[in-house]
Formats: sequence, structure tokens, C-alpha cells
Amino acid sequence: MTPYFIEGLVLGLGLFVAPGPKDTLVIRQGVSRGPIWGVVAICVLADILLIAIGVTGLGSLLGSRPEVMAVMLLSGAAYLLWFGTQRLLACIRNQSMPETQGGPSQKGLLRTAMVLGFANPYAWLDTVVLIGSIGAAKPAGQQVLFATGAMTASLIWFVVLALGCQRLTGLFRSPLVWRWLDAGVAVLMVYLAGMLITDSLDIFQVVQERYERNA
Repeated sequence: MTPYFIEGLVLGLGLFVAPGPKDTLVIRQGVSRGPIWGVVAICVLADILLIAIGVTGLGSLLGSRPEVMAVMLLSGAAYLLWFGTQRLLACIRNQSMPETQGGPSQKGLLRTAMVLGFANPYAWLDTVVLIGSIGAAKPAGQQVLFATGAMTASLIWFVVLALGCQRLTGLFRSPLVWRWLDAGVAVLMVYLAGMLITDSLDIFQVVQERYERNA
């Protein structure tokens, strides 16, 4: 393994281990013993494609446009707040525990995974913007190794997450535990959204100061 591969692997693990909406879907499927490997495959595939898009230039382009970056941060924050609200409402209404009969179909789960993987601004921030901009700055001959390391991190993380959650099935037989899980997810989503909002406001302030200097 080359230093560029290892750098991409470590960066990817550092970003992917922070729980987000995709991770939450995998956790829920794992602990409920629902269909999980199709969801894992889509989550990994989404990361691979978005990392490739970012490293080939889009990430660097977005990184050079702070105002666009700030808008993406706010979009990601709005998405996380929406997602957290859904989990909080499920907790309050005692609807957190997945249905053992007549639950979401495999097709419905895969559709949800597609949305969370590709139409989630938070995922774009991790893959296209952060990993992509860093990877695009690497020497041309090493970008593939860096991107491959980051893609491998996604594969490792989601497989380990799925296997680990399947071992917790017994703990999640109680509806109360599911409600606590949703409550924890809601708090985490609000916290992450707050971080994104703070970062976006900082960027807007920098842009405004730059504009005033040039005026």
C-alpha cells in the first residue's frame, strides 16, 4: 500500500465513521435483522461514484467557490434537521420499532438507500467536496490510489457496521430501546446540522469581508 492509498483510507474512515443518515439506515436494518446487504451495496456504490466525481475535478471546483460551499453546507444542515425531525417524531409517537410484519419492501428499502446515497447533501460534502477536493490536489499519477483508499474505507466501514449491528439484535427487542435510538439519532443530527450552519456562516463572513475589501 502506498502513502497516498493509506492517506485516502484514513481520511475516508475519519469521515465515514461519523454517523449520518446512511449509517442510521444500515443500523436499523442490522439490529432488526431486516434486509441489509443490498442497502450496504448501494451505500458503498454511492460513495465510490461520488468520490470519483469529486477527485476528477468537481470537488476542487466547489472548493474554490466558497459561496457555493456555504450553500451546500446549509443544504446539508437542512437535510439533517429534516431527517432528525423524522426520527424525533417517530420516537414521540412510539413508532420507532420497525414492523415485523408488513414492513418496508426490499424495493422500498433500496429506493431509500438510493436517496440517502445520492440525493443527500451531507453525503456530497464528505465525498465530492472534502475527499474530492483533497484528492484532486494530489499528483495526477496518485489520484487513483488516493481515491481507491477512500473508497476502500467506505466498504470497510459499512461492512463492519452491518456485521456489528446484526450482533445487537437481542438488545433491540424492546420498543423502548428503539425509541432511545431514534432520540439519540435526532440529537446527533441536530448537532451535526449546527456544525454545518456554523461553518457556512463563517464562510459567508469571509466572502462578505472579501467583497467589502474589493468594493
